[in-house]
Amino acid sequence: MAVTARIARLRAAAWLGWKVDSNWTDPLLFAIYAVARPLANGLIIVAMYWAVRGRNTHAALFAGFFVANAFHTFVNTVLVDMGWIVFGEREEYETLKFLVASPVGMRTYLTGRSVVKFARATLSAGLLFALGWFVLGVRWNWAAARWGPLLLSVALGLAATLCAGLLVAGLCLVLTRAAITVLDGVALGLYLLCGVIFPVDLLPRVLQWVSLVLPFTWWYEAIRRFLLGHGASAWFGRLSDTQLLAGLAVTTAVTCAGSLLGYTALERAARRLGRLDQTTLF
Repeated sequence: MAVTARIARLRAAAWLGWKVDSNWTDPLLFAIYAVARPLANGLIIVAMYWAVRGRNTHAALFAGFFVANAFHTFVNTVLVDMGWIVFGEREEYETLKFLVASPVGMRTYLTGRSVVKFARATLSAGLLFALGWFVLGVRWNWAAARWGPLLLSVALGLAATLCAGLLVAGLCLVLTRAAITVLDGVALGLYLLCGVIFPVDLLPRVLQWVSLVLPFTWWYEAIRRFLLGHGASAWFGRLSDTQLLAGLAVTTAVTCAGSLLGYTALERAARRLGRLDQTTLF
């Protein structure tokens, strides 16, 4: 009965998330928006790379960055947007206090809302892959892909994305106006630190160690290796497949455990500080 009730709550939160995300306009305009945004982001990355390296230079390296950028859509759409869910409920709709007091609970609500975010991110990633394959000539050998390690890597990365999103949402529960800067900083920091558009070997030594703590750095490198057959980092190139997967699993486990504990502590702090119904007049 408890499992059935939890699934029902998750389903209700997902349904509400779909209404909130899509009900601001007619279905056609929303579909155009959902398609145009990821394609525009992909074309920006292509233009940046071609401007720096030239169109026909290092095709394999470009493929690695393009694939990582496609999967980074999950981080931007799920992880960062979970913080914006808190803002919307507290500042725009002023319903956050009711959600926290309801039987659904804030953590279940955020998890349910993330279902729609994952669906949008999956659509975006699929469109980016189609753009790369059919328009930009980004090719790889599907027969050479190692599907077992690849699917395991994708699952671990998505789990890290969801749990880290809960931690970001917890920060937004405690912070008020300053959390906007935090969300922008998280989005930019993960983009630069995780090897999305350049190898982590180019980072300063201190930032390289920070990068290795983040599961997304291991995630993108694992996806490159098991899908394309090569990575982008010389440091990761020295690791075996088992070591790479172990590093991804360990960083994911630490991130998930720390995020869940951190969210619980931050929600308690928000209750104590009276932040659940405190609006800042956006």
